Amino acid sequence: MEAVIYVRISRDREGAGLGVDRQEADCRELADRLGWNVVQVHSDNDLSAYSGKPRPGYRAMLEDLRHGRANAVVAWHSDRLHRKVAELEEFVAICDEHKIAVQTVRSGSVDLATASGRMVARMLGAASQHEIDHARERMQRAKRQAAAAGKWRGGPRPFGYEADGVTVRPSEAEVLLRAARGILAGRSLNALARELNEAGITTTRGSRVDGVNLRTMLLRPRNAGLIDERGEIVGDASWPAIIPEDIWRGVVATLSDPTRTTTTGPERRWLGSGLYRCGVCRGPLRASKQKMRHAYRCTHGSHVTRDAIAVDEYVRQVVVGVLSRPDAADLLAESDDGLIEALRAESESLRARLSRFEADYAEGAISGRQLRAATERVEADLEAVNARLAGALRGDALGGVLGAASPGEAFLVAPLDVQRAVLDALAEVTINKGRKGRPRGWKPGEPYVDLETVEIKPRGIS
Repeated sequence: MEAVIYVRISRDREGAGLGVDRQEADCRELADRLGWNVVQVHSDNDLSAYSGKPRPGYRAMLEDLRHGRANAVVAWHSDRLHRKVAELEEFVAICDEHKIAVQTVRSGSVDLATASGRMVARMLGAASQHEIDHARERMQRAKRQAAAAGKWRGGPRPFGYEADGVTVRPSEAEVLLRAARGILAGRSLNALARELNEAGITTTRGSRVDGVNLRTMLLRPRNAGLIDERGEIVGDASWPAIIPEDIWRGVVATLSDPTRTTTTGPERRWLGSGLYRCGVCRGPLRASKQKMRHAYRCTHGSHVTRDAIAVDEYVRQVVVGVLSRPDAADLLAESDDGLIEALRAESESLRARLSRFEADYAEGAISGRQLRAATERVEADLEAVNARLAGALRGDALGGVLGAASPGEAFLVAPLDVQRAVLDALAEVTINKGRKGRPRGWKPGEPYVDLETVEIKPRGIS
């Protein structure tokens, strides 16, 4: 018999493959006793048969059997091969079609050539699946109990905390808080991730930080000292928060905003792309290249076109002038502490109402339909309040520029996404249709930009 050995272990705690090595040694010993020639060994180390994740070693073993490269299988136990009934059926069909012999070290021969043998295999498979389902229920029940008690439920080390999931790691906590404030200030996930990579900061698994995993890290309720159960906040956690709850909720509202412009492509190169507005239709302008020059154009039609370099330079000069005003720190009206406190109080009141709804439902005071209707209404109000709170906190998040000794100089040396955030917070830029004719002294072929058609209206200031 030409045999393949299949070995698998769900969790390799040592990380050295010792478990699968021991299985392979036992399988080789069994093959020797049977007089079978081992032609290949397929291994899936640290991979559960029930997780649903692809098992490369298992798929390669099936291909060997399909193509006649082997006519026997040796495994340590039948549950090393399968823990799901659906997967077992494919294996049974292949073994039946190609007359494959199956032997295991611990559970003996698996005779798939007869109806009774296949029945036994299916019964073993069903028992294995039941065992996993039952274990899964126990783990889920334990996690729900831990969530109700505000305890950590285990898993990979969360960024910002030590391996116990409770003790704050100050260096990473500072990174998360800084990134959260950056999001509130209007910075992009990609730009923040690039800065973290340049600083040598990685995920807890040692991977590079990118916009996707940074977003995941920032959205975790645990950062605000909250426990979630299947996406729903169920209470306060036993560990300390590393991001104030109002800032975290502001970040969630910002990153969940469907109007927020996101891109997985190259980062923006122009100050006003997507921010400047067309004076004709109020649509956004985008920068694109034309005849060796970059120009802003209306995305809704050929309404306006302006040289991108000249317009951006002019807008920067105006913003520097605005930031040089003595009242620059007051330009963001919504950064008023009184408004922030009022929004915080309103947010707490709405969350308290949601809790009361659940208590009323548990006591039978309201029906399930009434609970859903009331919850949907209050959650919509809460979402709107959190969005306003995110805007109110923006002034604090932009403090790196507004609080500098020279805000204008700080603006000019800031990264482009910071400049865009400051511009978006401080002013609205509209580019109107150009006027007919050219100024006296202009020569054909020379670049010309009518900057008087660029209207810059600071927000919150007359």
